[in-house]
Amino acid sequence: MVLYSQDMQENITETNQTMETTENTNNIKVRLNLEDALKIASDNDKTLKQAEYDVKIAQAQKDGSFSDLFLPSLTVSGSLNLGETDSWSDNRNLTLTNWGDTLSASATLSKTLFTGFRNWNTDKANEVNLKMKRDAYYDSIKDVDLNTKLAFYNTFIAQENYRVYLQSQLNYSNRMNYNYIQYRNGQVSEYEYLNSRVQYENTKPQVITLSNQYQSLKLTFIRQIGLTNIADEVELVGNILDATNITVPDMAYEDLLTIIMNNNIELINMENNLQMLEYNKKVAKSYLWPTLTGSASVGVSTADKLRNNREKNGQFNWGVGFTLSYNLDSLLPFSSTAKSAEQIDLSIKQMEVNYSQLRDTIEVSSRDLISTARSQASNLESQAENARTAAYALQMAERQYRGGSISMLEVNDAEINYLNAQLSYLQAIYEYLSSSLQVLKLLGI
Repeated sequence: MVLYSQDMQENITETNQTMETTENTNNIKVRLNLEDALKIASDNDKTLKQAEYDVKIAQAQKDGSFSDLFLPSLTVSGSLNLGETDSWSDNRNLTLTNWGDTLSASATLSKTLFTGFRNWNTDKANEVNLKMKRDAYYDSIKDVDLNTKLAFYNTFIAQENYRVYLQSQLNYSNRMNYNYIQYRNGQVSEYEYLNSRVQYENTKPQVITLSNQYQSLKLTFIRQIGLTNIADEVELVGNILDATNITVPDMAYEDLLTIIMNNNIELINMENNLQMLEYNKKVAKSYLWPTLTGSASVGVSTADKLRNNREKNGQFNWGVGFTLSYNLDSLLPFSSTAKSAEQIDLSIKQMEVNYSQLRDTIEVSSRDLISTARSQASNLESQAENARTAAYALQMAERQYRGGSISMLEVNDAEINYLNAQLSYLQAIYEYLSSSLQVLKLLGI
């Protein structure tokens, strides 16, 4: 963690060394940065895998409807019949039977030439569905990226909070030892020494609490990205100030809102669903048209030609035909065809109302999110300045205390202000990161 004063940087360096010593005793084996976490999460996320299969299923449906639209069907058949072909009596009145066989083979090529554009509209509906599944898949990738970053920095900030308190505990320990030496030398009262000792002891429960909180968040994060049973062997590494480099584009408020509305996955999915319903309505109404089917067939057959003669007689045949059919019941207003079209039409009208309502809701929430992100940016700058000021005030207090111009109580107040400023700054970083990442996701970045 990089802060804004030399003394603060030295304190953090000492804290990191202390943490590394502790981690070495705990056999830390994996140092996980954000880039590695994003890759692991992308490889292991179950929702993302399901979205990927949804795309493959939609692609198979699209390929099937394309085949129905353009490719004919080919049927081949063959048969072999063995049996009695005829019988007769000779001059001795004996009945003789002629046994023979019949072979045949045929191939038929057929294609529905016109179905009231049913196959065409079905293919178009499947094409829209494929696009919708692809959009959902890419949105799932963004969700994994967003959730992983938020969980990583949330855990990382818990780690930094623990380190800040650990450093504070170290400072109180050094001050307690220093006051003890001064007390033994008669330079400070026993009260000041005991007061510094109480302050040191008061840090222990908070350090334990923050350590447990950090370990719990780390375990949750490790499981979220798909790793198991290694939480105690993982340390998150990086620079917390990298989170402040993520910025929302400096654009006019309305321009940001327009981009967000055009890229919102919920609105896009509902638009696609409306389009699919339009195509499905056309499919339902396609039964109002006649169906025209064309076919062509070729065949060959062989059979015994003469009695008591095994000579075969071969015959070749072929034919071309067209069939025009029409379902008269589809014209009835209470038929299933008419009711299916009516049902889809009502569903379209209902979804249009839902679309309008959803658009209003998303616009309001997006405006609020943009405002929050910009206010968090201002708050981050304020907290950073406050952290710098608190660090400088603590340095001054410690120098004045060593010079004997102020009491230990004033140093303690400066220490508490410095600690609170650091924690507030870390929290401001996370809040800024959270709102900024959500805006960037809505922008499609």
